[in-house]
Amino acid sequence: MSDDLYSRTVRGLQFNVAQLLKQATGSRRLYNVIAEWSATDDGLVVAAPLRGYVRFLRIGNGVLVTGQLETVVQLTCSRCLSEYLLPLHLDLEEEFRPTIDIVTGVWLEQEPDQDQANLIDQHHTLDLTEVIRQDIWLSLPTSPLCRPDCQGLCPQCGQNRNEGNCSCPTEAVDPRWISLLVKRS
Repeated sequence: MSDDLYSRTVRGLQFNVAQLLKQATGSRRLYNVIAEWSATDDGLVVAAPLRGYVRFLRIGNGVLVTGQLETVVQLTCSRCLSEYLLPLHLDLEEEFRPTIDIVTGVWLEQEPDQDQANLIDQHHTLDLTEVIRQDIWLSLPTSPLCRPDCQGLCPQCGQNRNEGNCSCPTEAVDPRWISLLVKRS
């Protein structure tokens, strides 16, 4: 079975899946995606559009979404506090369930632990925004580094050691220990 190919630029990563929900299990759609990131999230700066593809597969009780997306995020290095850009690759695989039966219009009962981000709304719109936001956060390094050999900041004067050395002594002596280092005559 071949994919029905749709190529379009999407805003907000929302797709109307009404026709797909009316089709038989196994029906597919493939979308090429170029989407500006519009979700507001403190601390998350997406510096480039999301690019890639998503594939929708009609399954018995909903839609399985798989795909690959790429973007660039702006991070702050945990050693030198410089901002830098990090390319990200996201692999999607999420199952979405409808909230309303496409044929009868009756509200469908959801499982108590159903993630709200994975629901198809009453207008049959499947929104990938929250799922992608979560995937971006999970893809970020816990201690971001602008480069593997980042020298960090001088603990005394705050000079970024990646930009050059400072005139601070290389090893500071704790004043509590100075009397042990002074020679007695």
